[in-house]
Amino acid sequence: MNSGVIEEARAVATAAQEEFFALAREQAVVVSAVAGAGKSRLVVDTVVECRKHGVRVAVCAPTNEQVFGLVRSIAESDPTRKVAYLPARSIEVPASVALANVEILSDPGEADAPDVVVGTARKLADARHPRANTVRPLGVRDALIMDESFQVDSTQYFAVADLAPRHLLVGDGGQIHPFSTVAEGLQWRGLATDPLETAVGVLLAHHPRTRVHRFPITRRCDARAVPVMRHFYPASHRFGAAVPEGVRQMKLGRAASVCSRTVVLDGVLDTAALRGWALAELPGAQTRSADPEIARTIVDLLVRVAERGCTLECERSPGGVALEMRRIAIAVAHTDQKLLLRALCDAAGLFDVIVNTTNQLQGLEFDLTIGWHPLAGLARPDEFHLEAGRLCVMCTRHRHACILVGRRSDRELLEGVAPTIPVYPGVYDSDAPQGWDVHREVAEALKPTIVELSGSAAAS
Repeated sequence: MNSGVIEEARAVATAAQEEFFALAREQAVVVSAVAGAGKSRLVVDTVVECRKHGVRVAVCAPTNEQVFGLVRSIAESDPTRKVAYLPARSIEVPASVALANVEILSDPGEADAPDVVVGTARKLADARHPRANTVRPLGVRDALIMDESFQVDSTQYFAVADLAPRHLLVGDGGQIHPFSTVAEGLQWRGLATDPLETAVGVLLAHHPRTRVHRFPITRRCDARAVPVMRHFYPASHRFGAAVPEGVRQMKLGRAASVCSRTVVLDGVLDTAALRGWALAELPGAQTRSADPEIARTIVDLLVRVAERGCTLECERSPGGVALEMRRIAIAVAHTDQKLLLRALCDAAGLFDVIVNTTNQLQGLEFDLTIGWHPLAGLARPDEFHLEAGRLCVMCTRHRHACILVGRRSDRELLEGVAPTIPVYPGVYDSDAPQGWDVHREVAEALKPTIVELSGSAAAS
């Protein structure tokens, strides 16, 4: 393990926690981290410290899946202490969250007794300001901790901000930021009341003296991933991998390749196992969003993984463990791609493979990920598909390997003239690298991992 990077990260975490507990009223601390830095671990450790200091704390995150993980981790950190969980009424709480010391509450007023209350940002805001007069509001806490705070928009932050006077905002600025489906008329962008500003952005805009700590580590991805990951973050954010190259090994079983199709598929898998990356390119073409050829290629790759078998060796399991299908995720940009892949995976018996959009996969971790390249089959790039955060999520969910599947024409799009992409003065992250540049840099970094699928080898 890279002890230097680990010690540096511990020092940053300690400094951020000490500053958080030393805050005067109505102040905040920000911890900015890259993918897989251990943000949720920092949140849980800070909750443990809050209990030691007698600080009553509210903890939130944007999505239910992220909150499930927080509830489970906080509950497991001290099985003798109660954790109040406020889920939305429509949510079915998974069994992994319904632990003995987790109180699942429907009335926000009942959450005043436990020293820790957890929920999504929207739910805690609704609990603080209930619409029904018959519902007791959630009482004020001593501190608010917000995980994945770059994915929380300013409206959600404003709605929950008065829950506590002291705030700790933890997040990853490289992932997908809040967005709107409104195509035109974004007159509010860059204003102080901009609803699409991030929680971190609106905090720093109004309180520029807020201290920002930068986590210098990724624990999820190993050293092979760092050269690609660097393109998603400002140059000022220095970081390294806790796990050096060579510690993690993805070992595929030997299987006879019976046709040119399987030879090429094996080439993609072997490249990913060796380098941690593979860029599988079909012939250039303009296609509809739910391109059946790309979908079939992704499923065939997973069928081939199942046929060959795969053993994973790492710092957690030096003796090796079998790769489980539930530890594989397919990341896509569109819902129609998700639906097509889900149907094809189920037809192939790959029921446990996770298929979801990048928005829903943020904050999650898998052993192997396959991404449907956002630019695949496009006639021209646009702001949505060039969003750097979308590609960042695809490229940073994995512990062992990431495979991107697209077309040769994806890189050709990036060889032309950059499209006009609006820039909004006053937006906190307006000085971040533009998506066009990030896509070009990532494409260049992945050139050594390209495996071409052409002719009969690309056919189903």
